[in-house]
Amino acid sequence: MKVLDKVKGVSRDLIDSMLGLIAMNGVIQLLLYPCFQRQLGTDKFGQVLTLLSIVSIMGSTFGVAANYSRMVAKTKNIDCNGDYNRFLLYIAVLCIPVSMAGLMWLGNGSVLMFLGFLALMIVTVLRYYSDVEFRLNVNYRGFLLYYILISVGYIVGIILFPVTHSWIAAMLIGESMAVGFVVIKGSLYRKPVFKKSDYYKGNMKSLIILSLTELIAAVILNADRLMLQAIAGGVAVTIFYAATLVGKMISLVSMPLNGVIMGHLARFNGKLKGSTFLKLCMAVIAGGAVLNVFWVGVSMVFVMIMYPDIYSDVKPYLWVANAGQIYYFLSNTLTVVLLRFSDEKYQLYINIVYMIMFVVFAVPMTFAWKIWGMAWALLIVNLIKIVAVMVVGKMKLPKN
Repeated sequence: MKVLDKVKGVSRDLIDSMLGLIAMNGVIQLLLYPCFQRQLGTDKFGQVLTLLSIVSIMGSTFGVAANYSRMVAKTKNIDCNGDYNRFLLYIAVLCIPVSMAGLMWLGNGSVLMFLGFLALMIVTVLRYYSDVEFRLNVNYRGFLLYYILISVGYIVGIILFPVTHSWIAAMLIGESMAVGFVVIKGSLYRKPVFKKSDYYKGNMKSLIILSLTELIAAVILNADRLMLQAIAGGVAVTIFYAATLVGKMISLVSMPLNGVIMGHLARFNGKLKGSTFLKLCMAVIAGGAVLNVFWVGVSMVFVMIMYPDIYSDVKPYLWVANAGQIYYFLSNTLTVVLLRFSDEKYQLYINIVYMIMFVVFAVPMTFAWKIWGMAWALLIVNLIKIVAVMVVGKMKLPKN
């Protein structure tokens, strides 16, 4: 009976977290981005996607690293808000030169644009971190509310778009509503906000390792936009974005799944056999192939409805582009499991191999074949990452 109750609890948590992220990403993909594309045009929208990639890299690197590190600290019964708030303050300072460099690259140099872009970047980092408030307490109903607030904020931004004419303002409203909710109702930012704990050095070490790990993954995830913008321009960015759009929606499953896995494994004191992990990896590879068949069909319908003016340009890339995205997110789920049962450094080693393989395949292939080169390169390197995860799991997890 206890096992059944446990399964029901995990299922309920997964559903709540999935609903929250589906709401947020649904608003982004069905309302927000199509609104931007219609208002700004294909080329300008591609530039906006490139800038959002820079924001995403900062958020999914440092926000997620702090999030995961905090969950790992929970497994060791370490509670230290000040250490993580200090880290986030350092990252806020780092956002200043990153924002300037991104805007200068694309020729957007106004002071108002810089201040808005900087604010969006900082708040996005905080948003990626702040949902740990609900994971620490296994409160996925609160997690659901958190992401609904982001969705509502985005909708408000869309409504105000004819007045503001600012894509930054439209996104900043949503991000700020969620972070403000945690600041007011949560415990992460309570006084003393920046007090060091006795575990400060250990927490910083964990944060640095995980940040390097997540940075590699985040850069590769967003490299399609950055490289295509540099090599082929904003139109190519928009076409490849539409081709990978539905494949990236697999994150609606993998992201909440990873959060629930991390939250519950933090309270699990058992071991995972290397052979069991190997079987799990093989099942994921097979499942990804099956999932891609379904996802390509969905992609055709979705792009035809939401981006009809570029559908004929997008259609040839759907099979390969979706497969690359699916295996990216599935590989991340496997590394989250591995992180719980092994040292953080192995995840870093895996991502270093991942980065090397990306440079070896993606850079020359994109220069040679533009969108086709990027699509095939991402599929190859994500499958290599899964193999690397399998090898580490087999070597480092116990046999019995």
